Amino acid sequence: MSEVLERRAVSRKTERDGKHEISADLAGRLRRFASPLDVIVDGVADRASIASMPCTCQGPEAHEHWFLESNALRAMEVGREATLWLGADGRTLEVKTR
Repeated sequence: MSEVLERRAVSRKTERDGKHEISADLAGRLRRFASPLDVIVDGVADRASIASMPCTCQGPEAHEHWFLESNALRAMEVGREATLWLGADGRTLEVKTR
């Protein structure tokens, strides 16, 4: 059985750069897995990692944004909804856009 981890629109800020923003909670959970992660993005198998980026988008309050990073993510179209699933094997991430 697969588990839905998160749903989020593909951001224009990360268009075609191989990054898809994820929540800090999900990043913490995925960082416990061995890296690199196995990922399937709209049917394309690849490897992925978790990355962070410092940001000040909320003014002087510095914080981090978290991303799933993979070459396969470059094909995702801005504005589409991406659903992240944890595969039935408990370690493969699946990303499906619609």
